[in-house]
Amino acid sequence: MFVLQRDARCDAPAVADGALALDHLVVRSADMERAAAFYGARLGLDMRLDREVGGRRLMFFRVGDTVVEIAEHKADADRGDRLWGLSWRVADADAERARLTQAELDVSEVRLGMKPGTRVFTVRDGTCGVPTLMIEAGSGRD
Repeated sequence: MFVLQRDARCDAPAVADGALALDHLVVRSADMERAAAFYGARLGLDMRLDREVGGRRLMFFRVGDTVVEIAEHKADADRGDRLWGLSWRVADADAERARLTQAELDVSEVRLGMKPGTRVFTVRDGTCGVPTLMIEAGSGRD
């Protein structure tokens, strides 16, 4: 299990201020069978998808309106599961990117997301070291 706690030393601006909701969080795991048993059976999360992408196994669990993505990462074998990143849902990727750029944060260009109908950009700083993606949700969520 892991718990999120704000680091008082992290003086980052509120990156998520323009977000509608947390879209998904990504957890790295070296043991996908154990992860399936823990997140699915033990915690009771609703598994929606289990597939291989680019030689890496991914599992997606639904928790309310948020997705927990478990990404296979063999290098973490001695560290257990680790929170790896957050993805925030925004109404307009261009407007949110402009807001964060005006706040002097380093952000990528807006690009097409992996999920059809989505547009995304990466926030490179101001996230207290947590990889952060902003995603303009396409129509309909699964």
